[in-house]
Amino acid sequence: MKKENDTEFQALILIAEMVMKFGQLYVLNMKEEDSQQLYNARECLEKVIHDNGYRMNYDRNLKNHLIKL
Repeated sequence: MKKENDTEFQALILIAEMVMKFGQLYVLNMKEEDSQQLYNARECLEKVIHDNGYRMNYDRNLKNHLIKL
């Protein structure tokens, strides 16, 4: 039986891809407050991943961005 906070694995994969896209934002010229809000959003997405028993893999050479804890 699934735990109440379990998120479907495919959703976690999509979230991980979004987190990786956040890494491309540093080259864009944004206001400080916009940058901070995006940082907070990224942290929230990473928390969803972590709360479901995974962590991010930031190696761009590997296709899978999730590592099981």
